[in-house]
Amino acid sequence: MTKVFAAKAWLGGTALVAGLVGMALEWRWLVYTAIAMLAAAFALRFAERNAHHEP
Repeated sequence: MTKVFAAKAWLGGTALVAGLVGMALEWRWLVYTAIAMLAAAFALRFAERNAHHEP
């Protein structure tokens, strides 16, 4: 397991929980924070792809 994969997993899991809590409590700012964390996890996907191709 790479460091990038671990970061993506933590970001995704934290975003899921934050999003669910934000929707349940109707805290819009927490839902937006969860969306930002999911976007960061998605962006790390490309960082991992480029790390495999570099010598």
